[in-house]
Amino acid sequence: MLFEVLERRLLFQPRPVCDALPADLGMDYEETWADTADGRRLQCWHIPGDRRPELTWLWFGGTGGNLSLRVGEFAAVRQHTGANIFGFDYGGFGNSPGKASVQRTAVDAKAARDHLQKRYGVAPERTLYLGVSMGSAVAIRLAAETTAPAGIALIAPFASLRDIAQLFYPRLTCGGRLVGDRYNSLKWVDRIGCPLLVLHGSDDKLVPVGQGRKLCQAAREPKTFAEITGAGHDDIGDYIEFWDTLGSWMDPIANLAA
Repeated sequence: MLFEVLERRLLFQPRPVCDALPADLGMDYEETWADTADGRRLQCWHIPGDRRPELTWLWFGGTGGNLSLRVGEFAAVRQHTGANIFGFDYGGFGNSPGKASVQRTAVDAKAARDHLQKRYGVAPERTLYLGVSMGSAVAIRLAAETTAPAGIALIAPFASLRDIAQLFYPRLTCGGRLVGDRYNSLKWVDRIGCPLLVLHGSDDKLVPVGQGRKLCQAAREPKTFAEITGAGHDDIGDYIEFWDTLGSWMDPIANLAA
């Protein structure tokens, strides 16, 4: 019971659906539903790319929002990378029924990946994971427990939830001990056998840049850490250096997939 309270405080902050659609920004899309192993259904969007249709981003969202509140982010990634985008909402987010938890997000991630492969025929070697903040932990675990994708890009990840609890809620979490091993990306990241990119803003106050650096240091090669000078947690996509770095990392992966 106590950790359920902590989860709501530290992690899961779904927001009401705002009904924005990819079509509002001129993007074609298909809405489908992925079935989870525990009998739930997850809302999914598939947005075709215009320049690199051989690659698909599997998008792992962060603590807040939902698909409809990420339409602008989807449009920016599509514009700058040209790849397809496949986004899904965890249970309890957007129109996906249920209640989010650390374990359920792992179940949801696998269901989304399986749905992407079965419905759209997207093989792991043509899939890129894009994890945003908390979603990075979900993406890392999925890649460690299943066939690795062609590459993983993480935006403002934390090394472990315990680290964040120690930094910001030391009393509430007894120095992070109450968090235990939940979302411990350090435990999983060295099991990933594909290129890794970590992008982190130098001025991130929500997840300090040292967290991304710590996570990247624990990973296997090939790996790249990029600190975006001046960027915070929510505005990192406003910096051209972010897109230049993402594109340079993505180019050789796209060449292999072509």
